[in-house]
Amino acid sequence: MDEAPLRAVVIGSGVGGAAAALLLAHAGIPTLLVEEERRVGGSSAAYERDGFRVDTATHMLCCGEQGPLGDVLRRVGQGDAITFRHSDGPAALCFAGARAGAARAGRVVLQADLLRIAGAARDLARGLDLTPLEAARAARLFAHAAAMRDVDLAACDDVTAEAYVARFIPRAAAAARLGGLLGLPLLLPGTAASAGEALFSLRRLARAGRQRYPEGGASRIPEVFCRLARELGAAVWTGATVRRVLVRDRRVCGVELEDGTALPARIVVSTAGLLRTVSGLVGEPHFPQAYVARARAITPQPRLVEVKIGLRRRLAAAGALAGLAGGAGAAVLPFYCIAPTRFDPSLAPPGHELLCACAVSDGSGGAPGATVDELLRALSAAVPGALSEAIFVDGLTAGERGEACAPAGELAAGAAQTPGQVGRARPAVYTPVRGLYLAGRAAGGRGAGVDLAASSAMECVDRILVDLGRDLGAPAPPALIDIAGDLLGRAAGSTVSWVTRPR
Repeated sequence: MDEAPLRAVVIGSGVGGAAAALLLAHAGIPTLLVEEERRVGGSSAAYERDGFRVDTATHMLCCGEQGPLGDVLRRVGQGDAITFRHSDGPAALCFAGARAGAARAGRVVLQADLLRIAGAARDLARGLDLTPLEAARAARLFAHAAAMRDVDLAACDDVTAEAYVARFIPRAAAAARLGGLLGLPLLLPGTAASAGEALFSLRRLARAGRQRYPEGGASRIPEVFCRLARELGAAVWTGATVRRVLVRDRRVCGVELEDGTALPARIVVSTAGLLRTVSGLVGEPHFPQAYVARARAITPQPRLVEVKIGLRRRLAAAGALAGLAGGAGAAVLPFYCIAPTRFDPSLAPPGHELLCACAVSDGSGGAPGATVDELLRALSAAVPGALSEAIFVDGLTAGERGEACAPAGELAAGAAQTPGQVGRARPAVYTPVRGLYLAGRAAGGRGAGVDLAASSAMECVDRILVDLGRDLGAPAPPALIDIAGDLLGRAAGSTVSWVTRPR
């Protein structure tokens, strides 16, 4: 049988998939983006409720136009396509349940940039219950991290955040609390998060300056990427599920949809996660045994506990809150909360406020991890009145969401950023099956959240172009191939948008 045509199919329309489709289309490669849900976005989608536009997932602050998201847009000559709003207030640290002074009732004890914490040792000491000596050592820790070169950060990749803190603060309880804060950007407990990756993410945000959030909410990112991809000739199908990736002689030849439609393609980019791609979409016999073993051994991103609260009035002390709940012998519960309406008030009715929060679940030693009730208690302490002023409270564990649901144990198809799974040890964007690539939070890239997904997409497409023998610095060639709808087929019940790129 003849070789499949030079065509790319991208599976999944989250930030990573949408960015990959956009970059492929810009490179002149006929591209089809396939999304099983009825709307694009994946875990970066949104829903409407009571006049609020609510992000499906809780997203960390991003670097905006100064980070990987801006890099994607600049690569396609659309640097201003997404507006990133700046908060009118600083980030804040909250310590719910701590026994020390100002933090006793979960009040905000640090009205300063979260990433310039080295100069606020006294407030940090009270919140984390540190001794004066430990506070000085904590300040030294952050000053040391800020001065690190990239190679120095990489040397910390295989050390957990808590173990890294223990080098400066030996007392176990103090190291656990500060390590929990360091692990928050990766949505991992301090006992699991890679110190190098956590410090890299914090430093990147610090260098970007003020906090940023996309106008229109996090869902605006994949929506704009998909729109721009269409304008470049790509197709975006929603409501279409890929049943399997077609492989012959360890080479991709297309994909098959749930309705049996076969789509020939020489390139397939999966954002479904390494294990799901290898064992589910492709099949383990097509891979070397060592690669299959590696895929099975990957530690997935753990399930998170999330709540979304619509408030009648503005109550949050800042646009973003990071903190710890627990104390008096209780397990430390790191949590994160963003108020998107502090960046874009149009996401809620006038005068109202939206809170999106998540708790990092430890689950070590078989522990069940955080619960919705525990997260709500932490938020009640950090944002007094959050429950009494609530119009609605949506509480769930990630994976219970409809459109963002993932296979058991593999939230958002992410590989946890733990020691042994970051830096050089992170799953590569290419695979042993020729023409099969990975993007999103499952492979490649560095950083956290949507920045990580965009970084991965750029790395993935760069690798594809190199494998095709393209010069990365050369302008994209014109698309000379008209993509016929009967060739690609149409998934039953899917929403199809195909625009042939102008010649």
